[in-house]
Amino acid sequence: MTVEGLIALAGATALFALIPGPGIMAVVAQALSRGLGPAVMWITGQVLGDMIYLLMAMFGLGWVASQLGDGFIVLRYVGAAYLIWMGFKAWTAKPPCENVTAPPARAGGRYFLGGMCVSLGNPKAIAFYCGFLPAFIDLTVLTSTDAATVIAVICPIVFVIPVGYAWLAARGRGAIRTTRIWKIANRSAGAVMIGAGATVAAE
Repeated sequence: MTVEGLIALAGATALFALIPGPGIMAVVAQALSRGLGPAVMWITGQVLGDMIYLLMAMFGLGWVASQLGDGFIVLRYVGAAYLIWMGFKAWTAKPPCENVTAPPARAGGRYFLGGMCVSLGNPKAIAFYCGFLPAFIDLTVLTSTDAATVIAVICPIVFVIPVGYAWLAARGRGAIRTTRIWKIANRSAGAVMIGAGATVAAE
């Protein structure tokens, strides 16, 4: 792999990552309703799912997806159902000033698993990587070193950019001061999560 190829790969990956899709919508909604910590855990799960598909694409394992089609369908619906449930929770959540006994949201495994299910429930990612990577690297002569290099380039980008979206959303959440705006923000986040869940289920 050449340095120029790696730079081009990084630039193209960043452009794709910047385009808001269901994943970014889910991340923003998590940050608005739960805060930065849960959103980062969600992103970590999404990135792990992406890296699994990236490895499968690089080593010619796209056939695995076709053989496990029903399993991927189950994962997709689990992720979609979780998004919709989280959207309902956000929609019905009380503002902090009305819910003084509620503990703060904690970032935990459920957010990580939710993000990973949403990512792994989209086997079209393999097709994307199979079509995307050959423009920058020759998959027919790929070595383990090349694969590690590609992961080292792509992984930070697909992690940092969604974290940036989440940070901006969390900053907006922190600026909310009135009950009415809290309700609007929670319901907006809930609607976005429900919409993202419906989109994931329909893909």
